[in-house]
Amino acid sequence: MSNLNCTLRSLLLIMLVGFLLTCALVCHAAPASAVSAQLPDATDLLKRSDAYRNGWPSFVTHVKITNFEANKPDEEKLYEVSQKGTDKTYVEFMSPREKGRHLLMLTDDMWVYLPDTSRPVRITPLERLSGDASNGDVARTNYAVDYFPALIRTETVGHTDCYLLELTAKRKGATYQRILYWIRAEDARPVKAEFYLTSGKHIKSATFDDYANFDGRLLLHRLTLYDEIRHNSHSVLEYSGSMPRSLPDKLFYQGRSDRF
Repeated sequence: MSNLNCTLRSLLLIMLVGFLLTCALVCHAAPASAVSAQLPDATDLLKRSDAYRNGWPSFVTHVKITNFEANKPDEEKLYEVSQKGTDKTYVEFMSPREKGRHLLMLTDDMWVYLPDTSRPVRITPLERLSGDASNGDVARTNYAVDYFPALIRTETVGHTDCYLLELTAKRKGATYQRILYWIRAEDARPVKAEFYLTSGKHIKSATFDDYANFDGRLLLHRLTLYDEIRHNSHSVLEYSGSMPRSLPDKLFYQGRSDRF
């Protein structure tokens, strides 16, 4: 009888220990599941943030770039940017000294057309367009197409609650190979960014300073780019006149500049 009691007690003890372990595992896992359920999808966040820079599938916008050296205005350049889809961008140089120049982007390829040359000159997105603004800063604005996003953490920038995304280039043709990107938790609006080369060098930073209503859409109005190599240099990009427009395919024809 005593042996039977010992056996029953052992079984009950094993069952009790198993029950307690199960409860501990469930209680430990539940908060983690709840937290993960609250975090948004990184890809969805990036696509939503892109919408503040690309208001329509086909559109035109004007960009004024004001360059500063030692906090003093140095020069000002004007551009008209026409974008169709995520892989076609045509930039017309509007400043009097640059009249006749055009820039064309087709997927990962870029060319600049000069009035005194018969053939387009191949360029890269990282090459300087004006001041601290590269070709890609103006012509490649769909980060969800060029980068794999990862949600790193939540972080406060000033008084703004943000999600910090780490963007890794999908292809060598991307303007930057890595971007740290802070977007507002409330609505995925871009707040600031840090840009890195393949070597890991921090080359440039950006603040997304102001937004405005363009044809019923809230879009980026002012962006500031800071040179992290020459710390006394920065460029302000101001966007105006953004509107949807049906753009003909011939605008993006990769041929002689006089065919535009």
